[in-house]
Amino acid sequence: MSEPINSRTELKKARQKVALPLLGIAMVSIVMLFAGLTSAYIVTQADNFWVSFDLPVMFYYSTGIIVFSSLSVFWALRSARANKFQSVKTGILITLLLGIGFSFSQYMGWAELIKEGNFVVGNIDALQGQYGVDYVIKYNGSELNHKNGTYYMPDDTEMKESIDPSMFQTFNSASSFLYVLSGLHVLHLLGGLVALIVVLANAIGNKYSSGNYVGLKICSTYWHFLGGLWVYLFLFLYFIN
Repeated sequence: MSEPINSRTELKKARQKVALPLLGIAMVSIVMLFAGLTSAYIVTQADNFWVSFDLPVMFYYSTGIIVFSSLSVFWALRSARANKFQSVKTGILITLLLGIGFSFSQYMGWAELIKEGNFVVGNIDALQGQYGVDYVIKYNGSELNHKNGTYYMPDDTEMKESIDPSMFQTFNSASSFLYVLSGLHVLHLLGGLVALIVVLANAIGNKYSSGNYVGLKICSTYWHFLGGLWVYLFLFLYFIN
């Protein structure tokens, strides 16, 4: 009976050896994806009409939530190395709940965007709110001149020739990019939630200890990566917008 057990152990160790490198390749691919999208954001922002608006308030809460979730999964991994089985379970459970909370806060942020007229696919003329307070419109990177509900090109400082209102039927690229960036991040985070559920099931069975915590380490690494990715996206959108 010892040979089959040893074979399973060796197979498990072999899988664990390739898991981290494969995760690294996956994370590099994700970084390249978001690097391409953020680059496209910058290029598109400088071309034609662009709406500049504040990020949803819930996105600020999202950032705090995911930062705390990184702390809890770090605590879980540290507890596994110290053979604190109950702390491992608690840490993973907290991380899972915070991950669900992050996803919900993102949904609430999207609802806030829709209320303001920033749709996944929509035109600039659908915007709601007060110009100059809730949003501004730029042309080739420069803010339009605005007076009494009428818009003028940035170089028309004397506001002599108003812009044809039909021009605001232009596609609202700013809101679309925001949905794509945050939505793709949530999709990748859903994979992290599935991994956390599996890890939590293993933790309940006390499978993680100082001598066996590779599975938890892989999950923790990916979760930290997702947290760092969102912080990058949040800061990028905050400062570039």
